Amino acid sequence: MNGISVIIPTYNNEKYIAQAVNSVLEQDYAGKIEVIVSDDGSKDNTLEVLKQFGCKIIIIEKPHDCISQGPGPARNRGLSYASQPYICFLDSDDCYLPYHLSNLSKVLDSNENCGFGFCRMLIFNENSNLGLYRAWTRLKITKNDIKNPVISNNNVVNTGILFFKKCVFEKVGVFNELYKYGEDGDMWMRISELYSGIFADYYGMIHRKHENSFSSNHNRGVFKCYFSEVFKDARQRYYDLGMDDKYRIMKLNLLIWKYKILYLKPFHVLYGIYKRIQKRKQLNLRNWHSLAYFLKENEFYSSENS
Repeated sequence: MNGISVIIPTYNNEKYIAQAVNSVLEQDYAGKIEVIVSDDGSKDNTLEVLKQFGCKIIIIEKPHDCISQGPGPARNRGLSYASQPYICFLDSDDCYLPYHLSNLSKVLDSNENCGFGFCRMLIFNENSNLGLYRAWTRLKITKNDIKNPVISNNNVVNTGILFFKKCVFEKVGVFNELYKYGEDGDMWMRISELYSGIFADYYGMIHRKHENSFSSNHNRGVFKCYFSEVFKDARQRYYDLGMDDKYRIMKLNLLIWKYKILYLKPFHVLYGIYKRIQKRKQLNLRNWHSLAYFLKENEFYSSENS
């Protein structure tokens, strides 16, 4: 297959949107790259920045009478315009690394039975002046991680590192706009219920953490509430589809109980302490390196494309 639609939802992101778009336009992919930026009603200069790209990108402005808002609805509007056989998503404050699109497209081209693929991701902390990066993806990706993304382990899949065949969405449908949070995890679970995936062991994307990023500002209590419903719905689909995967149903049940327990105040406090300890570990400078340090691990993939 040849041709990729990259859908970038955005809202009030004039500071980073140009870097995100350029990281797509500068990819070495030999086929057509269709860049679709779905604006969710920005009030800043995001649209003015985007219009400087001219005909290189497609800009979808949110209809004035549209009440659906958030990354899910914005991605759905982008999906309605996508025309290429491959589809991927990039948040407007993140960016792709070189060779990413050619790497994953080749991996999926070589695996006809797979509906999706994913790679590794880096974190860049905008709030630090060090200019260093940290690996976000867990060190070892197992067969269960690939077969059961979202529920198998933390730090396996992220929206920006997933890559799909368009036929996947024609069968699975669009993002569930009833979820305020967790609509992406819901989608990746729905896809993995019907399609097999593949993991490509290289770094393909940089996720930027900054003071206005979603991960820094979302309401943790509301977030947990929505994810509890996402996992309950996934468990119901498991039975409706007649699936037979003991590992999957075990993990779904554990996650449902996890979010129930986290609502209890003593456990909520303990979990908060645990998360703070984990955050301090992540800030340890031994885990942060220059971008060149990580790109050395990409040499195998990039040399194949040269």
